[in-house]
Amino acid sequence: MVWLAIAGLVFLGMHVVPATPLRQKAVAAMGEGRYLGLFSFLSLVVFVLWVRAFNQTPYDDTLWTYAEWWPWVKAVIMLFAAVLFVCGLSAPNPTLPQRGKLLERPDVGAGIFAITRHPLMWSFGLWGIAHFISQPNWRGFWFFGLFAITAIFGAVLQDHRKAAAYGSSWDSFAAKTSFVPFLAILQGRARLSLGEIGWWRIGLAVVIWAIILHLHRWLFGVPPLLGIG
Repeated sequence: MVWLAIAGLVFLGMHVVPATPLRQKAVAAMGEGRYLGLFSFLSLVVFVLWVRAFNQTPYDDTLWTYAEWWPWVKAVIMLFAAVLFVCGLSAPNPTLPQRGKLLERPDVGAGIFAITRHPLMWSFGLWGIAHFISQPNWRGFWFFGLFAITAIFGAVLQDHRKAAAYGSSWDSFAAKTSFVPFLAILQGRARLSLGEIGWWRIGLAVVIWAIILHLHRWLFGVPPLLGIG
């Protein structure tokens, strides 16, 4: 459990660095491309060690018992997370590294960004939250829970860094979108359009979700809907 917690905290700490002056110093020293390459490599190494520690950590006592209907709700949440993931990668995403020029597009804020301006980070966050609820113990917290915290807190820090870097362009994008999913739509600042999101993206997400659901036991050794079947 100790190594699992250490690996998780290191992973979290690494993703706080981009919001500090250390990022600017690193970019100035090695260039944007090399910095991003090194950061991605180190993140992958730490993540692999984190997964290894998780697999080697035994289950401990549960912190709570989830309701019988929860696994079905989890399946729906994971479908939504799959849509956010596919769209966050395939749509023109100004929150990704070196994509600031996309803020100048007249349609920025439409499509998946009407739901949230951080679709990729929320896909990771929802994945972590849903899996922690399904594994409500300290083993689950130090992996799934901390992963969710890293993703959502990282998105908060990203908001501040992007605002400082792009100024009014980012402010305009933020005014048309929301951090919390669906908030801008509820407030009337954005309009949900499945056509603008892209039916092919939604269809691809459904296919990926269904494949993972079907192969979950084979890939990860546990049934996809814990407590059912």
